[in-house]
Amino acid sequence: MKGFSQTAGKLLKGLAGLVCHKYCRICDCPICQDDEYFCSDCWQGLNSCIVDSHCARCGKEISAYAKLPTGCPDCQEQTFHFDSIACTGVYQEPLRSLIINFKLADKTNLLKPIADLTRGTIERANFAEPIDFVVPVPLHWRRRFKRGFNQSALIAKSFSLPAAKFNTDLVRIRYTTQQARLTDAERHKNIKDAFAVRRYHNFSGKNVCLVDDVKTTGATLNECARVLKDAGANKVFAFVLAAARH
Repeated sequence: MKGFSQTAGKLLKGLAGLVCHKYCRICDCPICQDDEYFCSDCWQGLNSCIVDSHCARCGKEISAYAKLPTGCPDCQEQTFHFDSIACTGVYQEPLRSLIINFKLADKTNLLKPIADLTRGTIERANFAEPIDFVVPVPLHWRRRFKRGFNQSALIAKSFSLPAAKFNTDLVRIRYTTQQARLTDAERHKNIKDAFAVRRYHNFSGKNVCLVDDVKTTGATLNECARVLKDAGANKVFAFVLAAARH
């Protein structure tokens, strides 16, 4: 009977697999019932996107030997209002598709694997001081209404930082063209004065972890950090799920 039960169990599992298909949440190829979220190729690709070492000043992936006290060779002439940045991976495939599917294809069920990817980054971030507030980069209400959620807020809520409170007092007050469509110079002009802190909240003396999904030129993070510093923030540390290589 034991052998019969095992055979029957395998048969039922096989029949269930024919009826209840599972698909990779990045490339949509079929995966077996025992796999979670992604196919083996996409898991391998995601692992290759994760950075072992990045510049704490600009977030770019660099060798540990290329780090300087003032950042990396590529960001020496740049000005950042955030004090340091933690980055999980490089904005390339398949991490790029994972992020796009998460925020544009209404696949918020991808938050769990994304949170799993970010957990190690947060643990290794070693922010210089304890964090008081975790603040997502805000969406304008029109874009949030259309999308139904703010992907940066969902990522921020998934963080586990001792004593840090989730905070949405940083708001976007001007509707802007999507940054991805603009040149580097246009991005900085486009995002200027697009953010503000809610009235009666000044972040005075507080340490903030600013959260976004992707950093390309850093214009958005930089403007948000500037506004937070103007509102009295002591330190602003940034976190991004992915950073572009350029």
